[in-house]
Amino acid sequence: MAFTTNTRVDSAGVVNHSSGFLVSDGGAAVAFVVSLGFVPRIFKLYNITDSISYEWWAGMTNPGAQKQVLAGTRSLQTTEGFTVGTNAAGTADQVSVPTSIMLASKSFAWEALG
Repeated sequence: MAFTTNTRVDSAGVVNHSSGFLVSDGGAAVAFVVSLGFVPRIFKLYNITDSISYEWWAGMTNPGAQKQVLAGTRSLQTTEGFTVGTNAAGTADQVSVPTSIMLASKSFAWEALG
């Protein structure tokens, strides 16, 4: 799978805030890694196509996220959520989104706050 659209916007004048939009093609799901340039405290990803949101806050499990579906049901993802980098690994400014979230033929929006 490839991303047919991969747009990133870093807010001018707002420190440690970044967002982007992705559109995946019709192939298989693929993991996505975003390098932010800062250590995130909050990372959110929205599956626009299926109205599913995922949110991670500093202090949560790693990997981890809270998932909310269209009906409003929330669940804690403790093994299939985001993996937020660490200083020890030299990846503190990176967030990895697994294939279980980055499904094929979907549109996604993400936001990171440091």
